Amino acid sequence: MRPRLLLAAAALLTAAAAAATTITVLVQQAPLRKRAQSYAPVVKTASLGDKFESSGLESGFYKTESGYIHASAVTARKVSLGSSDSVGSAATAEEMTLAGKGFNAQVEKSYADKNGSANFSAVNAMERRSVSDSALLEFLSAGGLIPGGAK
Repeated sequence: MRPRLLLAAAALLTAAAAAATTITVLVQQAPLRKRAQSYAPVVKTASLGDKFESSGLESGFYKTESGYIHASAVTARKVSLGSSDSVGSAATAEEMTLAGKGFNAQVEKSYADKNGSANFSAVNAMERRSVSDSALLEFLSAGGLIPGGAK
């Protein structure tokens, strides 16, 4: 009976380890939250290229030991940007742009050259704009937008 119990425990541990997925952050910064909710408190901020082990996807968020990170900020695909496997070591400007999901100076200039009426000062102002988690939570609460009134 005892060997069967040990075998079953070993099988469960192996299955749990196999279920873990390595995820890599693809944006400049991404909050890790206390719960799988966009308005949950931030427990840590991840940076481009950070890697985490995830035990699975829950409500659009990957669960990690550090917290929950939104699926749109990461990839579960293997990311290799160079021989040293560090972000920026051998990545092209285009790869970094795609990884950061945004423009770089060259892409922005090329776009501006083709679209003379583009208002980049407005885009830059929007990029600098930030809403605190507490202000977001207050807005959601005031509008009755939080399911179950969770905080």
